[in-house]
Amino acid sequence: MSPTPILRPTRRRHVALAAAALSLVSLGLTGCYNGQEATTNVQATQPSGNGNVLKAGQIVVDNATAVQDEAGNATVLMRITNQGDKADTLIAAVLANVPATITPNSIDIGPGQSISFAWESTNYVSVDGLNAPMSSYVQFGLQFLNAGITSTNIMIVPPVGMYAGITQN
Repeated sequence: MSPTPILRPTRRRHVALAAAALSLVSLGLTGCYNGQEATTNVQATQPSGNGNVLKAGQIVVDNATAVQDEAGNATVLMRITNQGDKADTLIAAVLANVPATITPNSIDIGPGQSISFAWESTNYVSVDGLNAPMSSYVQFGLQFLNAGITSTNIMIVPPVGMYAGITQN
C-alpha cells in the first residue's frame, strides 16, 4: 500500500488568487467611478468656461462667448459652420432672454461654409444694454430657417486680452 499523497496548493493557484485579490483591492482604492452623480459625470453637463458649442441639425456653432463692454453692450463671438448639403439661414438670436440684433438682418450659410461673427467679420449678433455680471453665464439661443432652434449658456467676458477690439458694429 502506497502512502496517500498530500494535496498542496500549487504555485499557479497562489498567483491566481493574489492577482484576483489585488484586482479587487485596486478597484476599491481608485474610486474612478462613483455612480451617476460622480463629479466627472456632472461636470460634463455644465458649462466649462467660455467658448461653448451648439448644434442644430447640420449647423454647428463653435466658441460662442459674449463680449460685453463697460456700457453693458454685448456682442457674441462665434463661428457657424454648415456641415450639411443644403443652405440654411440664421434668422433670430436671443441673449439672456433679450432678442438680439443680427447684422446684417439674416445670414445665409451655404453648404460646407463656415462664417465668423464679431472677429474680423461684418457679421454680428449683439444686445444693447445687457449689463450682465462679468464671468456669469447667460442663456443664448439661435434660430435657423431649416435646422431649427438651439441654445446653451455662454460666458460674459470683458473686451480685454484676446477679446480686445470686439464690439458691435
